[in-house]
Amino acid sequence: MVRKKVEGDEEQRRAAGRTARRQGTSPSSRGVTTGGSKQRTHLTDRAAPSHDERLATRHRGKQRWEPAPAPPGPDRARSLFAGRGHPAYTDEHETVFRALAEAEEAHRGAGVPLDEVARYAGLPRERTRDLLHDLVVTHRLAAKVPDREPPDLGPLYEVRPR
Repeated sequence: MVRKKVEGDEEQRRAAGRTARRQGTSPSSRGVTTGGSKQRTHLTDRAAPSHDERLATRHRGKQRWEPAPAPPGPDRARSLFAGRGHPAYTDEHETVFRALAEAEEAHRGAGVPLDEVARYAGLPRERTRDLLHDLVVTHRLAAKVPDREPPDLGPLYEVRPR
């Protein structure tokens, strides 16, 4: 014979049973015995209980599962681009877009790393990164290349095909 699956280990069930007896009720009536989590509660004064009432009896006696909190660290760090909104297309965007197109042409259509786009544009690396982000996310004129050969160069960018 197969035993019913129960919530909690033996020690938890025994402790819940002792608590129920101390309070003057039977452990089975409180739903803390082996079969307690599987028993339905009789709902009186109604021919047809509501959906919520039926679900409430199904989950009675079950332990509540809550997801573990996310680990602290770089995964939870604030994005570099948070709070920027949707910047308008400017002359700097045009400069970076042209630099990206030229660099991609020099690479025979392959993706181009950020440092090379910055060099072609004549702008600082951080400013070029921000403008490329705008071109990828907001204006959708460029794209990040998903697979890259040299992982030490960072993400590669390309002009989005039309």
